[in-house]
Amino acid sequence: MTDIRHRITTAAATFRSASAPQKAEWARTALFWLFWLSIVTFPLGQAFRETGPILSLAALLAYHYWGYRQSTLRRFPLKWLFVVFYGLICVKTALSLDPRQSLVYVLPNVWKGFALPFVAMECARDMRDMRRLVWAFAIVCVYEGLDGIYQQLTGQDLINGTAVIFGRLTGSMSTYRVGDYMALVLIPALGLWAMQPQTRSAWRRAAVTALILAPGVHLLIFAQARSGYLGVAAALFLLWYLFTRPKPVYLLVPAGIGILAMLFGPQRITLETAMRDGRIELWRMAWEVIQARPLTGWGMGMFGPAFKALELQPVINSPHIQHPHSVYIQFLVDTGAVGFAIAMTFLLGMLAWGLRRVHRNVPRSGAPYDMWTMAAFFLAGWLCYLVEALFAHDFLRTWWMAVSMGHLGVMIGTVINAETNTDTSLASPVETSIHETRNNS
Repeated sequence: MTDIRHRITTAAATFRSASAPQKAEWARTALFWLFWLSIVTFPLGQAFRETGPILSLAALLAYHYWGYRQSTLRRFPLKWLFVVFYGLICVKTALSLDPRQSLVYVLPNVWKGFALPFVAMECARDMRDMRRLVWAFAIVCVYEGLDGIYQQLTGQDLINGTAVIFGRLTGSMSTYRVGDYMALVLIPALGLWAMQPQTRSAWRRAAVTALILAPGVHLLIFAQARSGYLGVAAALFLLWYLFTRPKPVYLLVPAGIGILAMLFGPQRITLETAMRDGRIELWRMAWEVIQARPLTGWGMGMFGPAFKALELQPVINSPHIQHPHSVYIQFLVDTGAVGFAIAMTFLLGMLAWGLRRVHRNVPRSGAPYDMWTMAAFFLAGWLCYLVEALFAHDFLRTWWMAVSMGHLGVMIGTVINAETNTDTSLASPVETSIHETRNNS
């Protein structure tokens, strides 16, 4: 006991006497591993999804206190977009049809969603960080996918004992919306393809990657989340384009495949099934809600109270539904045309900012992979989310927002640090020597 007390006292004294940069580095190390663990444990239950972001946020605050000057956030030029977008959320929570209900709707996402881009961008500093993050998502793909296979074979998943729902797998998340989650997880996990030795052919690396991630792909397919399918298709298209730069005529091939799938594919994804979908009723109701308040909207999370205030009654869908099953339509309902413009500037502006830089710098297939290569996978993950958002969920569905905002943060951090590394490598030997001398002084 005395020895343990002595070690604690010594550690505390060492911490107190350490310089601010050293404290910042310790905080950044803690931040990274807390974020990494939150990724790996995310599907295991609500307790992990609650504690992971809180602990990560505490480490982030410590890191910014001692090391903000070298942080990724300080170097990110579009900080103002976060301010404007988050300001919109605050305003439309206060100026709402029911401010109390809007606050209850928004508040849990403050630390479980809105803070995560700032956490994640500090965890993408170099290639070692990126390899570890890719492996984190790959680990989730494997064990969550295996849980889905176990569920298909036995009728219940191994972790929570959830039964198959209407023939659709749920994994440990107890909902077939796990398909949308697996889509978001699979895309960065595909970074395993780039991390393998470049002496192997692209097809051989693809085969090895597919073999490792096969359990996750199985769960994605048999969860039957169509928005997840679309998100993965869009992300794969972007990666194919970035790494191969095909001739323009080849860009029509994926569109042709998609049309054939809708006309002749499995019943779940056919055009006929899509035209009978209950979302169409929700979108018609949403249009009437939007017309009632076209400029300012009804407030965050107010789709349900709004259509009830207008005495609209769904026939196919539950009268208790709280969102129109499209994030873009939801922003028109909740924030009006003005807020919608702000939200799209944020969501699509982040995509455009990252795409412009990655497109310009990413190496082609066969070249040694670098930070730009890894940035491409997380940029594709953000695109996957934006495509899923066309037809799925509610913007503030906590687990969905958490994963997507994490992708956004990692993409930002990778791009910023890739640009910094490029600038450093282009510096003259004299400038580099002076920089190193200053750092060592």
